[in-house]
Amino acid sequence: MKKPLGCLTVLAGLFLIGLVWGGIRFYGGKFFDRYQHPWAYSDTEPLLVGHWQGSFNDPDGLSKNLVLTIDVPVTDDERWNKAFKKRRRRSHTNKRAFDGLATVTSKLGREEYRINGSVNKDDYHLFTMRFGPTDAKYHVVPNFYINDIEQGRWETDAMTLTLRFSYHQKDGSSYSNSADPRFSKNVTVTLRRGSS
Repeated sequence: MKKPLGCLTVLAGLFLIGLVWGGIRFYGGKFFDRYQHPWAYSDTEPLLVGHWQGSFNDPDGLSKNLVLTIDVPVTDDERWNKAFKKRRRRSHTNKRAFDGLATVTSKLGREEYRINGSVNKDDYHLFTMRFGPTDAKYHVVPNFYINDIEQGRWETDAMTLTLRFSYHQKDGSSYSNSADPRFSKNVTVTLRRGSS
């Protein structure tokens, strides 16, 4: 006569099935991302994600250093948590999007930015990027702050950005003057891959 399966055995079996299914979702997601997002996850090619650094002169001619950190779209911890969620919601996020942080230093002080951008659909070496203050305030004023980029391109260990600026006065408000060429000046900067 067969013994009925105990409650503990059923629970252990369900737990094991859940663990295997979560592992498949975790490692399967990583596998597909290497092909769908080679700029972020490739094991063999250079990546857009990582640390970049370089220097430029802003529209006032002031020398500044820029350090840029582009994060992976989904970390292993986030992927692991997502793999074991009970319900899977459809994701409407841009699969070409990235974000990160940027720091600009000069004799004026330290400017902190949050960045977000997106790689080009047809060529992931081309991208757009927007800059914004980390806490919605402009602390180093008056100053030309980076607003966004006109164009961006990266190859292996070099990144070229054409920066566009917005000027902020002592009270933090923005200001522009069409008669002054500084306010429409774009600056091209080359960044090199750096360490963290």
